This record gives sequence, C-alpha cells and structure tokens, in this order.
Amino acid sequence: MKPIILQLKKKLKYRLDMSFLSTQFKNISSLQSYKILYGNKQFKFKDFFSIKGNDLNNIIIKSSVNLMDNIGRELRGMNIKVYGDVGYSFGEKMYSGKLELHGNTLDYAAAGIKGGSLFVYGNTGEYTAGKPNSSNEGVVDGFIYIKGNVGNNSIERMRRGNVIIEGNLGDDACHEMLSGTVIIKGRVGKSFAEGIKRGTIFTKDKKIIQKYNKSNNAEFNFTGFMFKEISKIISKNIFLTNKTLTRYCGHQDDDNLSEIFLYK
Repeated sequence: MKPIILQLKKKLKYRLDMSFLSTQFKNISSLQSYKILYGNKQFKFKDFFSIKGNDLNNIIIKSSVNLMDNIGRELRGMNIKVYGDVGYSFGEKMYSGKLELHGNTLDYAAAGIKGGSLFVYGNTGEYTAGKPNSSNEGVVDGFIYIKGNVGNNSIERMRRGNVIIEGNLGDDACHEMLSGTVIIKGRVGKSFAEGIKRGTIFTKDKKIIQKYNKSNNAEFNFTGFMFKEISKIISKNIFLTNKTLTRYCGHQDDDNLSEIFLYK
C-alpha cells in the first residue's frame, strides 16, 4: 500500500480545521466526500486537496500553510508527515502514532499530548507542550523533539514524557512541572521552572541552579542509556555524555524534588 498524499489545490483565505484527519476513515471515497467547514460554507474535502495513495494510516501533507489548524489533534495510531508550516494545536492531545513536521507551527503544538511521538524540524510558537485551553494538565506522556526554537509559556504542568529542544526556549517555561524529562540545548528564557515539583532537566543555563545543592560526583549510568535511546529515535547524536554533566538537587524549597543536570 502507498501512503495517502494530500496536496492543497487552493490558496486559503480562512482558517481550516484539519482535526478530522485523525479520524479512521473506512475508505478513500469517505475521505474524499468528507464535508469540511470553510468560512461559513461546507465543502467536500476533495474540493481543497488532491488525493493520491491508498494507505489511510499513513498520510503525507504537502505544501501546508499556517492557516491549517489541529493537524494530528487526538491522533490515535496513525502516521502523519507534513511539509510546510502549520497553524495552531499541531498534535494537541494526541494519544499514539507519529507526527512529523518539516516546517514551523503556531501556538499550542503538542499541548496535552498523552502518548506517541511528535517531531518538529522547525520552530514552535507559545504554549508548546503545555496545557490545552480546556485542561489544567500539560504533557501526560509521549516523546517530543523540536529542532528549532520554542516560544514562551511552554512545557507547563508536564507530568511525564520526554521533550528535547535543540534551539532556544522562551520565557516562563517549565512552570509547575510535575515529572518527566526536558533537554534544552539552546538558551533558556526568563522565569524558568517556577513552581517545579519534580522532574529532570538538562540545560547549560546556570541561572536555574542557584538555589540547588551540587550533588556528589557519581557515574550516572541511566543518562548514557537514555541518550543512546534518544539518539536512536531522532537518528542523531545529541552530543551529551556523562563526562559533561554535573548534577544538582536539594532545592531550598522543600517541595521541589527536581534534579538539574548542567552540561558544558
């Protein structure tokens, strides 16, 4: 079977809700005839996209634009690959499967993700991997990789999962983090990790360690295994080794049980 390839046929003027792509369609004809709301009118999906291929569990979107919202929202078990920029809520509340974006996103990418793997080979907007508007809970689980920069107010109330950021992270990030692992290779913005309770953060930014105690020297066996597994997933060495890490824990706030690994 060949993946479904979707090519936008018209230049968009209004925002287009693409959340229906997460639906398990029975056949190609049901996808072609699916009615979508555009502006104040309904159209068939085939009026906006050319459709090739026959594998409804593997979808490729070509030439996407940032007026296309909710791609991969509540995704379950499917694979969607996107070329071009996208709008709001890319992968919001996805449960399983794989999302891959070769472009940039607007706000709320990976917000409230519950599982699966999400890759963005560009920049993301604000509230990335944070709380959806309808919830007080951030990332529940899953794997998130972002090659570029991440906007403000991101990774709020994270519970589990892994977030890897190759670029810079904006202001007010990692607030009220409850667990999970975050790796930031770039710069970290202002007001970072306020109200954090637990979790593990890898960063080269020394501002965050001011209220932590330096841990005794030790071999961190789990980090080598973790970096190796992450490198397999992203098909790239993340360039961190045990020799470059210094661990900090024991925050002045007794309720803060998080740990920080500072790397050079």
